[in-house]
Amino acid sequence: LYKILHEIGANAHEGVTPKELDKMAHGLCQTYNVKPAFFGLYDFPGAFCSSVNDMAVHGIPDDTPLKNQDIFTVDFGVELDGFMTDSAYSFIIGGKAPKKTKKFLATIEEALAEAIHICKDGVRVGDIGAVIEGIVEGKGGYGIVEDLGGHGIGTEVHEDPHIYNYGNFGTGEVLREGMTIAIEPIANMGSGDITTDDDGWGIRSADGTLSGQFEHTIMIGRTKGEILTK
Repeated sequence: LYKILHEIGANAHEGVTPKELDKMAHGLCQTYNVKPAFFGLYDFPGAFCSSVNDMAVHGIPDDTPLKNQDIFTVDFGVELDGFMTDSAYSFIIGGKAPKKTKKFLATIEEALAEAIHICKDGVRVGDIGAVIEGIVEGKGGYGIVEDLGGHGIGTEVHEDPHIYNYGNFGTGEVLREGMTIAIEPIANMGSGDITTDDDGWGIRSADGTLSGQFEHTIMIGRTKGEILTK
């Protein structure tokens, strides 16, 4: 998954359309002998979710050419031998963007890294949420999209428990060694409020501000978490 996701990112440049990259993703899945886990899931029509700028999640890959400085988020999952993995990355088209945009994305990525850092047997769902909230909202001043979050993952893409991107330390379900979860902080530069597109899929920031998402699938270990999507 990591190889495919970042090959998509490497080919995402000005003038290319998400639909063209979606076709590439299907081909890469065949090359690596994996199945695109999102294709057909709840009738989703793409291999991956393509979210650009104010789109937070679940955008359908379309024919709109990407532009330099766009935030292009690829949320992608694959199935191998009946098991699922799920990962997301927010790319900057052309690599250059205002400092405030880069700081915004770096803050979300930092929140993911710090949440993964505490993952071990006995950690609680609320601990993960509290870490993410403290960095994204407390340190960065950005809006967490509270209606969206991570999840358990295994033979199905979405399993229990729900992994909130906010919370309180010492609360929520206890995670045990051997469990696999997807942690995915999702935020925007504004309030965190969202609205859904007419197609029923794309979810955008309600105030039109930029959105970002980073995600990894983690296996809970005895003393630390193992990233399965890197």
